[in-house]
Amino acid sequence: MHRPAYKLVFCYPSTDKENKGTELLYSPLALAYMARHTPDNYEMSLYDEYVGEDLDPITVDADIVAMSALSSGIHRSYQLADQLRARGITCVIGGAHATALPDETLEHFDTVIIGEGEVPWRQFLADYEAGSPKPTYFGRMDVALDNLGTPDRRYIHPNYHYPSVMTSRGCPYHCSFCYLTVYKHRKFRTIPHETILQDLDSLRDESVVIITDENFMGYQEADIEDRKILLRKMIQRGYPFFWGCQTTVKLAEEPELMELMYRAGCRAVFVGFEATDEESLKFVNKKQNMGVDYRSAIKKIHRNKIAVIASTILGMDNHHRNYHKTLIREIKKVNADFVRVFYMTAWPGTPLYKKLSKEGRTCNDWRKLRKDIPTVEFKHYTHEEAIAARKAIMDSFFNFRSLSRVALRWIFVIDWKLIRVFLKMSFRNRKSERIRNRRAAKKIGPSDTPMKKAG
Repeated sequence: MHRPAYKLVFCYPSTDKENKGTELLYSPLALAYMARHTPDNYEMSLYDEYVGEDLDPITVDADIVAMSALSSGIHRSYQLADQLRARGITCVIGGAHATALPDETLEHFDTVIIGEGEVPWRQFLADYEAGSPKPTYFGRMDVALDNLGTPDRRYIHPNYHYPSVMTSRGCPYHCSFCYLTVYKHRKFRTIPHETILQDLDSLRDESVVIITDENFMGYQEADIEDRKILLRKMIQRGYPFFWGCQTTVKLAEEPELMELMYRAGCRAVFVGFEATDEESLKFVNKKQNMGVDYRSAIKKIHRNKIAVIASTILGMDNHHRNYHKTLIREIKKVNADFVRVFYMTAWPGTPLYKKLSKEGRTCNDWRKLRKDIPTVEFKHYTHEEAIAARKAIMDSFFNFRSLSRVALRWIFVIDWKLIRVFLKMSFRNRKSERIRNRRAAKKIGPSDTPMKKAG
């Protein structure tokens, strides 16, 4: 029996074009996975407002519009959905914000998918075709990924700097600032190796690939052994690109894993340091970093010819006005190769949001909520002071002297292709920082700056 055809539009809503203000921009995969799990009787198209064409809610031709939105894009998604629904178009959304605040989201959308998306997405489409879609669907974050498949890369916009690949999902940690804490039943799970390799095979023409797992190495000994097997298969495939991933400082204690990662093409790891003092780590519940000697850990990772991108947070409650000077000194002391600095941000539904909300210190204007714009009320920085402090950190690392020191560290042990990418990212960073700082100053406005508390 012939099934009726439907027009399905995917959309990442955003008010800012991220490819004009981010030095390390890799593609989202959520909607590409949804596309893989969509039946053949749907005619699909994509609007990625982060980097491409905006969706016009007045003229778009669709039966269903499916969105995936961050908190920073949720206001735009609400605007779009209100206009689309007025035209009789069914609107469905998923993502961390919708998962954290489903009741708010349902004021604008017909359906909210809470949690992990693929299983409830298939059920939603079946119910839609039967004429009875539900307001909410729930996807557990502990189901096996055996049938996940590869993302349909036709629904990834070409304007991203680097393609993304996922090899696992889930994180059991409870860092208070992390958006993952809004997902219940979080469990680390790996994607079948053959599925991963099939996806990687499709990217052979790329020069750099970003693996977007929350923690590539996993959390248990069995996870690490699985990673080793995967890496050996990648080595046998002989991929020409090199890649980076996110992991923890515990990687430094796994010499065989690091050796295999390098041989498989890994040249950089993104590590959530967050802070260099234990008081800050306690504040954000980053227990796994307690007692870690960052300098020793980075030295071991460097020994395996892998660079370290150190992610840090500015504006925690114990961060006094000169904390950024301490951070500059400490990060340089441990020899991190690249630094990322984000303002302490309270994402809806996270433990940090709940804590600061009780104190009246959160930002509930979703149009302003971004990790590269100060939004919470800091204890010891005004918003203007926080912007100036972050600029001081970035200027300290992205100047000729600092960049030359890092380049010289690697020039004789890593191929020139990586050096070129590092320099390209560094120069792009200077441009993106100007954009970010202008954006931050514009969005906070003079009336948005909280009074600085004593101390």
